[in-house]
Amino acid sequence: MAESFLEEQLRRIRKMTEQMSRASINAAEVSNEMARDRELNPQDPLHEVRDYRTHISPRPDSKERSDDHAGHVRRPTRPSSRRRR
Repeated sequence: MAESFLEEQLRRIRKMTEQMSRASINAAEVSNEMARDRELNPQDPLHEVRDYRTHISPRPDSKERSDDHAGHVRRPTRPSSRRRR
């Protein structure tokens, strides 16, 4: 019974070792491919950056604009919590 357990463990270890070896080789290939791609296509770091922000400035409605042009001063919407003496 102990021998079959050890044989199973040995088989699993060999299988995992093979998988790790393949993963290591694949990682090295990917790294080399990325380096080769960078050499063939030199670009600045911001080449792929896109700005998706919208650049819309807020516009006051027509009533507020007419008040501003007439010289009216806007009052705060909430009262002050402290009173001046």
